Amino acid sequence: MTAVRQSFTWKNHRITYVKHPAASPKLKEKIVLIGGWCSVAGYWKLNIPFFQEFGEVIELDLIGHYPAEILDHQKKLTLQEFLEAQANAIWECAGTGDITLVGHSTGGMATLAIAALFPGKIKQVISIAPYVHGPVRGPLKLGVMGLRANVGIFFDMGFKLGRNIPKALNLGFSFGVYNSKEFHSKPEIQEFIADYYPQFDHLNPRNALMILEMLDRADIRPIVFGNEVPTLIMRGEDDPVIPGKDVAEIERTTPNVKAVRFAECGHFVHLEKREAAEKVMRDFLTAKKATKKKSFF
Repeated sequence: MTAVRQSFTWKNHRITYVKHPAASPKLKEKIVLIGGWCSVAGYWKLNIPFFQEFGEVIELDLIGHYPAEILDHQKKLTLQEFLEAQANAIWECAGTGDITLVGHSTGGMATLAIAALFPGKIKQVISIAPYVHGPVRGPLKLGVMGLRANVGIFFDMGFKLGRNIPKALNLGFSFGVYNSKEFHSKPEIQEFIADYYPQFDHLNPRNALMILEMLDRADIRPIVFGNEVPTLIMRGEDDPVIPGKDVAEIERTTPNVKAVRFAECGHFVHLEKREAAEKVMRDFLTAKKATKKKSFF
């Protein structure tokens, strides 16, 4: 039976989600998965079966990312609105208590901040290569500046043109992983990307740009400082997207953190080192209590 996608509207945002049943009716965990910047429906396809071993899995849009929509592009997006919209979507799809949050990159940022703001509702967090604070670096900064100068249409055009380059999505993943040849040689990755392309083609460039502009101004360090919700942070030692020093600062200042770094791994830990990452997550999810410690894998 195909899972039914449901829709939820909160102020300027339409957000959707899909519920995947637990592997057994006896499993009562509620696990919410949130992707990163430029992720779309189907992003967690390879990981969902693993999480179903622990309970019901809810694949939730990152706001502004297809099928989610930002309804009015004239309103500037703030970090507060971003977190409020994402949090209210979580309550809508998973209830308001004992929730496990799993997020990657921008989704990882959201899970850390929401757990800190609502510790009574969140049981535990798995944050993969989380974005911590701006400014946005590299060529993407041009898109941020263009939106602020009201010439975001040029980013829209460039995004659409870039998306039409043959195997553009492959190039995007290649930039973020440690060993591109090895990554793309895996049959499951080839199948994943082939299935993912049609969904990715629906990504609205203006929505993505609005999120990027918000990230340029964002800083979750004051929010998460001292948060005691049990948290697993996983990141690659060779991540070209998120500076390791940013994540290390969160790891040092947050109680109850288990921090695991993966050697010869880039930004997509859950895809690049899927088996090893699932072993680490299994240990975390089955532990009686998460304690603050650091390890290497």
